[in-house]
Amino acid sequence: MTSDRPRAGERIVRAALIILCMAAYIPSMPVNRFEITDAGGTLYASPVPNGASFVTRYIHSVQLTPVVDDYRFANGRIWGWEERVQSNNAGLPSIPPERGRFIMASPWMIVRGGGESHSVIVHRVGSAEFGLNTWRLLPFGEIRAFERHPYARVRFSCSIAKLKDSPVVGFE
Repeated sequence: MTSDRPRAGERIVRAALIILCMAAYIPSMPVNRFEITDAGGTLYASPVPNGASFVTRYIHSVQLTPVVDDYRFANGRIWGWEERVQSNNAGLPSIPPERGRFIMASPWMIVRGGGESHSVIVHRVGSAEFGLNTWRLLPFGEIRAFERHPYARVRFSCSIAKLKDSPVVGFE
């Protein structure tokens, strides 16, 4: 009586073929490529999975209250996921977006959702006196942008690229 199960040698050959196929595919796999640039070029870059969070924090220049913006990456775009503020004056949100919610959770006022996405977001960095901007992309450490790039005008961008063309740059 013969068995329909593959022999050990056949299993090894199949496993080796799977590993070879993965090794050929993974470098060409499409990923979200997140990049922070200034006029001089790339400051930071990394491949990021769909749903990954990028958080900016700063002190609002007029209200002098903290603002936390939580962005998510999906399909080569940066999505505004949530904004937390402690004041709703001077250009800060005060009503929910059409497809979002406004949540009161003292001391925070939270605007969540809205369905807006961008390929590029321009961000102005302040200083130790004005702004105290920080950036956070997990699993990397927090970047104290106000110390490293005071008064810079930077661009956050996301696109689709091959994994092999998406090295990690600048993040620690």
